[in-house]
Amino acid sequence: MHPSEQVRQSLGLQILFDFNDITDAIRFAAEHGFRVLELNLGNIHFARQLASKRERRRVRHEARRQQVTLAIHAHDGPSFFIPNDAVRRCGVAELKRVMDRAADIEARNVVMHLGFDMNYGTAAGTGLTHEQYPDYFRTALTDSLTELKAHARGRCRLCVENVGGFRYDLTHPVLDKVLAGNLGLCLDVGHTNVIPPDKRVDELAFFERHKRRIFHSHVHDNHGVRDEHAVLGQGAIDFVPFFRLLAETDALIVFEVRPRESALKCLEYYEKEIEPRL
Repeated sequence: MHPSEQVRQSLGLQILFDFNDITDAIRFAAEHGFRVLELNLGNIHFARQLASKRERRRVRHEARRQQVTLAIHAHDGPSFFIPNDAVRRCGVAELKRVMDRAADIEARNVVMHLGFDMNYGTAAGTGLTHEQYPDYFRTALTDSLTELKAHARGRCRLCVENVGGFRYDLTHPVLDKVLAGNLGLCLDVGHTNVIPPDKRVDELAFFERHKRRIFHSHVHDNHGVRDEHAVLGQGAIDFVPFFRLLAETDALIVFEVRPRESALKCLEYYEKEIEPRL
């Protein structure tokens, strides 16, 4: 299969605030030529709808009818870098519930963040908890991801996104060990562009090393200073190398821009400026 065909079959958009009903979002995706729809659970209506078994059946039926592959972006906020086992277990339990609901609607991927650590002020400046207790957090992260990987089996692919604690020094060695089976990665292209060039090289090398485990990607533009989530072509990112990499994977490729009209502009830019160069 030509790289452009591989990518085209995997292209989608993320919906956050544009709809209150998931089936309306599915129809919108299908009507505009998207094969993939990612549901962001920051939308409280989506979260409530998926809590209902009857609604999950309705969503599954509509996705099948429209031939749209679903994905879910789990709630932002829960962190694996909180020095409390009970709190961390709550985050793990919630991700398990999300994966159960993903299985019910036949969503292929669930995207997750590892969260952030607390930055404490000290006489010497500031310090992060995981820097003081690396062994504790290394074990906590390994155990949590191993448990989630086991739960993902037979349900969905769980994808760790490159944001927050993903970039802590202890994290990549842990991921090197636990990535396998249905536990993989979400490559957020925009996020890689806002870190210093040397760190960007290291991060991209990590993704290249685990290319077979890239199950998901978020695509959006920026100018290298902050996370703008801009329409493709409105920032400074050269997307062609990223799309060539993604064409070698089984990733779902999602335009993570808002509102929904921005995703239509991204698709237009992709067709005119990127696809011919693949």
